[in-house]
Amino acid sequence: LDNIYKDLCSPDRGSHSRVYAGRTTVAMPAKERINTLAKPKLSRSGLSYGPTLSWGNQRPMWELTNGALNAQPTDRLLSLSQPKRNFSTTEDLKPQWEFSCGRQSPIIQPSKGAVKAACTDRILQLAQPKRCLQDLTENRPAYEFSCGRSSPIQMTSKAATKLAAASERTATLAKPKRTPSDYEESREVQSIPTSAARNTRPSERIEALAEAKKQPSGPFREPDWPVSKKAMKAQPSERIRELSRSKGLVEGFQGNRDVQWSVSKSAKQAVATRRIEELSGPITRQSMDNVQFNLDAFKVSEAALKSGITTRIEELAQPVKRGLPTK
Repeated sequence: LDNIYKDLCSPDRGSHSRVYAGRTTVAMPAKERINTLAKPKLSRSGLSYGPTLSWGNQRPMWELTNGALNAQPTDRLLSLSQPKRNFSTTEDLKPQWEFSCGRQSPIIQPSKGAVKAACTDRILQLAQPKRCLQDLTENRPAYEFSCGRSSPIQMTSKAATKLAAASERTATLAKPKRTPSDYEESREVQSIPTSAARNTRPSERIEALAEAKKQPSGPFREPDWPVSKKAMKAQPSERIRELSRSKGLVEGFQGNRDVQWSVSKSAKQAVATRRIEELSGPITRQSMDNVQFNLDAFKVSEAALKSGITTRIEELAQPVKRGLPTK
């Protein structure tokens, strides 16, 4: 191992400071890095993250202080601690039944004044039941052949009872449907084991598989591994030395460019051309007052004064004649 350390820590190799996609790792010698990785991981079995809890009781997670036990609740806490009102009694539900939408009207006991009062002729007229018309007939076909209604039981006619035998087609349709030959009934939920399965004894393999898995709690080994003398005096092969070499950067590799770019001297001493100065100048536009102001806006040209109108324009220029209102 000392030879490996010497090879890793040689001045030709240097430290393990690399650049991967603009990220620089921490410089650390190889021997120190191996010692850091060789340290065992700390066991967290002895760490405690809070009090030990036991489920199924009413004990709080954290113990209450004497100040919390002797404190007096405020009026707001007392009002919030009151149980919710029970609305299942008939007295509380009566207003809800009377004034709610979509509920049936309850039977209210009439008062004595309402019992002794005399009804008017209009109330007597409205209290009469509705009478059926004399020429009213039941809509029998609509009831029998309508959609969604139950089929009525019809009496068999005499002509149907006098038939001696049914036809072959009727006898064929009257036969019940047979179950397929490969039909199997529903299996019971509980399967009953046979007597042979009850009296059998499991093999050693089944007993070994039936045992619960043992999960011992660590530590499983000593955290410090003793290195033998042969391992300390061993010489690494050429293949191990080749694999222990750090991966170098590709030829032509360039790191991340700085955010602030330095301007070259040629760019500072360059002279802009006439076209660049023309394009860099601001655009000058006229104001809307000057654009909209036109002295010749309502001036008629001489050609328009000397031109003649067509028959179609003269026809369209005539006023529309509408009829006078009649008195």
